[in-house]
Amino acid sequence: MRVIDCHTHCFPDAVAEKAVASLTSAYQLTPSFDGTIKGLLGQMDAAGIEASIILPVATKPSQVQSINDWVRDVQNERLIGFGAMHPDFPRPHEEIMRMEQVGIRGIKLHPNWQGFRPDDERMMPVYEAAEGRLVIYCHAGEEIDVWPEILATPEAIGNVHRSFPGLKLVAAHMGGYRMWEQVEEHLLGTGVYFDMSYCYPKDLPDDRFMAILRAQGADKILFGSDSPCGHPVPQLERLLSLPLTDEEKELIAWKNAARLLGR
Repeated sequence: MRVIDCHTHCFPDAVAEKAVASLTSAYQLTPSFDGTIKGLLGQMDAAGIEASIILPVATKPSQVQSINDWVRDVQNERLIGFGAMHPDFPRPHEEIMRMEQVGIRGIKLHPNWQGFRPDDERMMPVYEAAEGRLVIYCHAGEEIDVWPEILATPEAIGNVHRSFPGLKLVAAHMGGYRMWEQVEEHLLGTGVYFDMSYCYPKDLPDDRFMAILRAQGADKILFGSDSPCGHPVPQLERLLSLPLTDEEKELIAWKNAARLLGR
């Protein structure tokens, strides 16, 4: 089966070791690869992954352009580049136009790390510029470990969708990691895509996973691993074990992503 991993993270070689150490220390986990492009490609080859979306995050406005330059330079047929944006970046429209011109397909936002609610007024110019152009891929829900404040709520993401119905919007972690009641209240039945990354049975049992999937539709679910925090193989094994038709499994594994990305 063809597979597109819609949720991965990697870093420039010079900072990969430090970045992965910081990430895995914050979440108290063992990384699945070393955070480099080479390491990601090796993991993809071993797991049978055709292509992966790289999702970088800018924790400061000053990082936005340099991250997007790096994504521009490393993307290829197997590595699909998403760029970075920050609520305090001064010229989002100009940067989003530049991102589109160099082939960057979307923007990754992580409100809990970046310090804003998805429906923050500062983000409205970003959504306005991205609507009809780039995918917005947003972390949704809680964190793996205890976090000071959860800003990436399904309710706030639902507000964004209602304000920008033409925006291609992905809410990671099945719409809101460990916030399933809010997912069910604010996001089910909308046009928002969910990814299945880091949603293991201990946090989202199969019966509830399937209930959310059925309510949202198999055509709105994306395969993702959250590597190096997660690993694609357990996620693939779970996908294959669920009571889905072969056609639904293909939708989730790659067809939905291909449609979203215009591949």
